[in-house]
Amino acid sequence: MNTKISNTKPYNFKIVLEIAVVFTIILSMKHFLDYFNIIGAGSISIWCGIIIATLFMKQKRMKWKEFGFLLPHNFKEWKKNILLAILSVVIVAVVMGLLVKPLLESFGLTNPADVADRFSFFLGKPIVFISYLIGVIWFGAALGEELLFRGYLLNRLIDFTGNNKHGILLALLIHSVIFGSLHIYQGIAGVIATGCIALIFGSIYFMIKRKLFPLIIAHGIINSMSLIGLYLNDGVIV
Repeated sequence: MNTKISNTKPYNFKIVLEIAVVFTIILSMKHFLDYFNIIGAGSISIWCGIIIATLFMKQKRMKWKEFGFLLPHNFKEWKKNILLAILSVVIVAVVMGLLVKPLLESFGLTNPADVADRFSFFLGKPIVFISYLIGVIWFGAALGEELLFRGYLLNRLIDFTGNNKHGILLALLIHSVIFGSLHIYQGIAGVIATGCIALIFGSIYFMIKRKLFPLIIAHGIINSMSLIGLYLNDGVIV
């Protein structure tokens, strides 16, 4: 993939303002939709942010493909992307299961008991569940969050911090903190866990030369497995 290298000078605070506008729109929309108990409020808000980010990108003649959003164009590419996605899922499972989760539990940090209550509306309703799985989990979270966080946010942060080893590391950390903070409803444990997942995904993003599609698939698989487990256990988190 031919990745565009930005010529933006590091520490241009116009970039910070741009990012702030995008996330202000997201948080405002999320608050508004939550007030009316709209299902999929988070995903709708993410896509509102993507629309605003796209407008900013058009001003700079940037395209999503420059951030790695390219569909596989043949069977070989599809196979490669799926294998990378599966490998990403395994890496996340190993790191989270063997390192992060035990470490959090050793400090007594667990998800709030009522964290799964927000999904109670689809329990025992297979059609509602499948619709939520496709519309919110895959289109909203997997596609939307990867476009916004690994695609837009991470690359714009690198434009700010500098496209070098230290700049990329700093951008990775900042984007992970932001991603984790947006999951505050899961408690401190959830914030740390999702922040770690963002750090893993962001690192993989650079290892695979800024390709988004494998991460979109991996994100969808991870979220689907969690949600299917929740559904099959009648809302009890395993």
